[in-house]
Amino acid sequence: MPKRRDDDDFSNHIQDLLAPWSEVNPRRMFSGTGLFVHEKMFALIFDDVLYLKDSVTVGKHPLPASFEKEYIWYEREGKEIRLGYFKAPDRALEESAYLIELAKVSYQNATLNRKKRKVVKLDPNDKRLG
Repeated sequence: MPKRRDDDDFSNHIQDLLAPWSEVNPRRMFSGTGLFVHEKMFALIFDDVLYLKDSVTVGKHPLPASFEKEYIWYEREGKEIRLGYFKAPDRALEESAYLIELAKVSYQNATLNRKKRKVVKLDPNDKRLG
């Protein structure tokens, strides 16, 4: 088994629960940890709380779930900014099969919701580049 890049107990617990599904690679970012599978971030851990990538309809509304979704957000310039991640239900932190079910959907959402970025080629002769 590859050595984990994160020594946080909670992160290790989540990785252990998800191990039957896939190898999860944690990456420290900001004040938390991003969880990645095949280079796609599908979950976040902040202050020992697991948040999963949410799915949205065409109109950008969250899809309904069998539990109430509590979203992670922050305030900037007086506005609430939602990150599109919801708190994993307590049951998912104890039952590997249930967490894997949710993680698969979150991973799929991370894959489908990626915006394609336009690649801009720079001209090395452009004087604005200095």
